[in-house]
Amino acid sequence: MMSSLANIVLFVALVITSAMVALMYLKLKRFDRYHAEYQQIFDKTGVALIGAQRAVATFGSESRETLALLGARIEEARESARQLEALTQSARELSQARSRSSNS
Repeated sequence: MMSSLANIVLFVALVITSAMVALMYLKLKRFDRYHAEYQQIFDKTGVALIGAQRAVATFGSESRETLALLGARIEEARESARQLEALTQSARELSQARSRSSNS
């Protein structure tokens, strides 16, 4: 009688332990799936960061080119403004000279 009572207790303990192991196995499988998903997310994040880095580098080089072109255009505009100012001054002087000669 005593041995069958001990067997029943051991059997119940074995069933409970087996159930707990099964639950732990299921949790580990779920964690493994989560790990795979996180790995994919980190991989995609890495690719996105590399793309962003390239975009920033390209933006920097294109900005330098644009700035150089803009500087050249500004110098061209200044030269055109100087020429226009000289032509305007010359036209004023010519107009004043004509006014003086027609008044004389």
